[in-house]
Amino acid sequence: MTIKTFWTILMKILGLLLILGALTTIPQWFSSIYSAYQIGDFESLTILILILLVILIIYYFVFKICVYKTSWIIEKLKLDRDFETQNIELNSKSFTIISIATIVIGGLMFVENIPILLREIFIFFQQQALFKDYPKTGWIIFDLCKVIIGYLLMTNSSRIAKFIDNPKNNV
Repeated sequence: MTIKTFWTILMKILGLLLILGALTTIPQWFSSIYSAYQIGDFESLTILILILLVILIIYYFVFKICVYKTSWIIEKLKLDRDFETQNIELNSKSFTIISIATIVIGGLMFVENIPILLREIFIFFQQQALFKDYPKTGWIIFDLCKVIIGYLLMTNSSRIAKFIDNPKNNV
């Protein structure tokens, strides 16, 4: 494996980790926006919505660059320069490494969110409230979605790795 291939794989893995971070950050912004809406503070609501849009645009472009424009990042940051050898001794293809990284990221999501989901469900049953009246219903659904996404990342890692590693997707 060449140095450039190593950096390409690393950038794609960082793009996947960025999406993992976005899955926890963006819902918190929606929660803040909803709180501002309920209070009736429309000035703060407008500012929060604008900040959320800026954050979404930044996440989108950084993800797009990390996953699909890795060559450009490597060239601009000169990451493949100043190495004594141009090859790294790894006997795996980039597809395999991306697939393993996807499994690890999905496993982290799954393992991190199972306890949170179970705790929220336990508290919900202790409250003896209707699901629609429970104030943390949105968070239960959100944690359930993260558990499902983690599971799907682990079980469909080869499809995701094919999608990320496919040179035709490099737009």
